[in-house]
Amino acid sequence: MVAKMAGEIPNNSDAAVTKREKQSAIVGRLLVTCFVAMRSGYPRKHLGAVFEELLVAMMIRVSDELGAPPRTASDVSKYLGLPRSNVRRCLNVLISEGVIRKVNEHGHTGELDWLASRIDAEYFVKIRGAIIAAADELKALDAA
Repeated sequence: MVAKMAGEIPNNSDAAVTKREKQSAIVGRLLVTCFVAMRSGYPRKHLGAVFEELLVAMMIRVSDELGAPPRTASDVSKYLGLPRSNVRRCLNVLISEGVIRKVNEHGHTGELDWLASRIDAEYFVKIRGAIIAAADELKALDAA
């Protein structure tokens, strides 16, 4: 096997490149829809200003679902590759908004009351629909 030089374009078939282009567009559409929908839940700031908070909140939710112990700022920092000071700031904001709660001295877990108050939130319905549509499109593309 010959190693590729940096910047060299691999020799792929037109069909493979076209498929990859379609996959990229599907994933891009999914992410744009999801991020715009998530942004609607944070009217106080633009998406870039709350992106780390969203990542931290999502990581805590995933951890809760997996049955992991409450996450510390260090856990979150290591997993997401964010500075611990940023994570602490995000955790404090998320606690003050009722999204997560502190458990024991250093742990954090999701606040179920916050989820319950948004059980049929429009932004979440949009996100869920976008994920299902993208999955269906990607499956159909792979089946073709």
